[in-house]
Amino acid sequence: MDRSGAGTGALIPESGRRDPLAIACSLLLAGIAALCLIEVTLRYGFGGGLGFYDELAGFALVWLTFLGAVMARRDGAHIGIRDLVSRLSPRPRRVARILEHTAVLALHLVLAWFGTVLVLRFLGERSITMPIPMGAFYLVLPLFAVLTGAMEARRLLALLRESGD
Repeated sequence: MDRSGAGTGALIPESGRRDPLAIACSLLLAGIAALCLIEVTLRYGFGGGLGFYDELAGFALVWLTFLGAVMARRDGAHIGIRDLVSRLSPRPRRVARILEHTAVLALHLVLAWFGTVLVLRFLGERSITMPIPMGAFYLVLPLFAVLTGAMEARRLLALLRESGD
């Protein structure tokens, strides 16, 4: 699972193509930094601020966190406890990995379902400080679940295709 540049913020992985997730995360981080700089400048330099600053920065941070988690899962950089599984003999280790990917896939299916319900429920409500539907902000939850769930499904299928030896 290791890819060249994983953990370095590389925008161009081994394939030579630009990484859309890394670009999105970089843009979100740069946007949050710019928004904070503008807010501090306006607040302390001119005695006023942006009325939507807190809400937009918070939602951008949530999107950054979820998209970053997709990248981490894809790159194998997520937090995991491998000591126990690595001590198992090959057959139980394979069963443990199958159970892991099945459980994670099931979790992401539930997240995709309830995230979609949340998005649809709040499409009609507007943000307090911006003319944007709240459902647009919550869209990151089913997006995260579908992207990560697809990765887990692919890994589970590859594991099931491996010989059990």
